[in-house]
Amino acid sequence: MTQLEKLSTVLADGRWHSTEELVQEVGHRFSATMHTAAKKYSYRFEKRRGGDRQFEYRMLAAVSSAN
Repeated sequence: MTQLEKLSTVLADGRWHSTEELVQEVGHRFSATMHTAAKKYSYRFEKRRGGDRQFEYRMLAAVSSAN
């Protein structure tokens, strides 16, 4: 399973996920995978500061580039 597939699987529920969880499930370079998904595949993510000064992330949508 690729990093992008792992990331998509974890974030597909639309819920908030902690940095710690994403490191465990996707890998320590999950943010690079998120950047690639956003730039190359038009995924949209939201980020907020959660408890214990960690960030949390959720996937909003994968936007189709075909109009």
